[in-house]
Amino acid sequence: MAELLQISAVGVLTAVFAALLRRYHEESALLLAVGGCVLLGLLLVRIAQPVVAFLARLRELTGLRQPLLEPLLKAVGIGILTQISAGVCADARQSAVARLVELCGGVLALYAALPLLEAVLELIETIGGG
Repeated sequence: MAELLQISAVGVLTAVFAALLRRYHEESALLLAVGGCVLLGLLLVRIAQPVVAFLARLRELTGLRQPLLEPLLKAVGIGILTQISAGVCADARQSAVARLVELCGGVLALYAALPLLEAVLELIETIGGG
């Protein structure tokens, strides 16, 4: 719960100060927003450590091979970074760039998941007798 309060406080304060600053100096407001995103990212890394530890333990207990879990984690990371990057582009009033970042992120997430999809395809072929 304390983490949620920290994240909310940083997010709201960054948004309010950036909105106030935007009236006088738009470039500085954008830099403040990017700085807030970096700070939120650092908080997220700290919060995500138990999740990563849990996934590692899950992999050990289930016997999943690392190449099967890795694409999933990469796709999630790509999705998170894509959303942040697109948001910064949108805040800079570059909506076309933001949409293209989102499109590229989606394609990259699919590309990162290819090893997992290939493993599923091999499993289907094995089950089907092919």
